[in-house]
Amino acid sequence: MPINTITVCGNVGKDAVLRVTPNGKHIATFSLPAKSGFGDNEKTSWLQCKMFGAMAEKLTQGIVKGAKVTVTGSFVLEEWEKNDGTKASIPTILVNDIDLPPRSQGQQGSGQHQAGQAQQPEQWSDDIPF
Repeated sequence: MPINTITVCGNVGKDAVLRVTPNGKHIATFSLPAKSGFGDNEKTSWLQCKMFGAMAEKLTQGIVKGAKVTVTGSFVLEEWEKNDGTKASIPTILVNDIDLPPRSQGQQGSGQHQAGQAQQPEQWSDDIPF
């Protein structure tokens, strides 16, 4: 059984865009760079990232241009036919997990989220039991 998991960390190329389908499903898209090579041969390719449902609805505001995020998900090559009849494709990550930068002061919450579920930050007691 093949395993299709990819993890990418980088600075968001532009603010995430949230769309709602006619049947009320939320879809958020944003892009992350994937660099290869080095020196004069370094090349940057952009990967589209997609989040769905509650994850897309709740987390889109935190995904802004320049923010450093880490995503883990499934890699797919989305293909379609353009209006002029030519074929196009874009490498896409279907996001399962995302680690967002800390929110600005005055906002509460953790930066790490899994499958649309916000995780609460651990509260450490000053009383160490040992």
